Amino acid sequence: MRLVWTLRRFLLTALPKVAVSRLTGMLTHLPVPRALRPRVYGWFARRYGAALDEMRGTLAEYPSLAEFFRRPLRPGARVVDAHARLVWPCDGRIVSAGPIQGDVVPQVKGIDYPISHLLVSGDLADRLRDGSQATIYLAPGDYHRVHAPCAGKLLRHWHVPGTLFPVNPPAVRSIPQLFPRNERMVYEVRTVDGRAVAVVMVAALNVGDIKVSRSAPGELEKGEELGAFGFGSTVVVLAEKGGPVFPSLPPETVVRLGGPAG
Repeated sequence: MRLVWTLRRFLLTALPKVAVSRLTGMLTHLPVPRALRPRVYGWFARRYGAALDEMRGTLAEYPSLAEFFRRPLRPGARVVDAHARLVWPCDGRIVSAGPIQGDVVPQVKGIDYPISHLLVSGDLADRLRDGSQATIYLAPGDYHRVHAPCAGKLLRHWHVPGTLFPVNPPAVRSIPQLFPRNERMVYEVRTVDGRAVAVVMVAALNVGDIKVSRSAPGELEKGEELGAFGFGSTVVVLAEKGGPVFPSLPPETVVRLGGPAG
């Protein structure tokens, strides 16, 4: 198994990831003839398990694959828990979730990383020490918009440049400090009781086009849309100690946008 991880690490490191992703992005933005859209998107939905009954509108309304990847939900497809202080910010499967160990985010097979490397902000990283975190993988068929896990204030957001490793579980197990090495968008939030929360949208191979939906600063509603991915990626959410807590959950646990996380 170690040999497999080493070989995967070598191949993924050697791959021209940014160039491949930019080319893929250009292709997915090409217009799809309206008559072919139901067939093309329907194949994608069957291949990756996308729930078409949850999307807004019809398949013919999405002019390109890129737009279809970022399809919004129809009204009522998700309900944001009104009583939970902390809700899941997206659909996906847990990579890791639970306590932050000092300033280190525990990951699969002991491949951990410091908070400051992920956020590129020492002050925010210090506030999040010994808090809790959830790392959520969005597969290609998942709903690809990311929402606020709590109510409060959106203080700022910033872009961190980087490479574009794939973020599926096999890659996470093979590449040391994968998430801090990838391109990402960081949102800094304060809960209504003043606790710090960070939402990090991590780009991935073929997903270098994070869209910001909500600019800072300003008041933030729980469940409000923050941004959108294309195809598949990962969200890391970190919460300050003393505030709402992400529970310890095993890998592959399915979570849904708006469901109670605390």
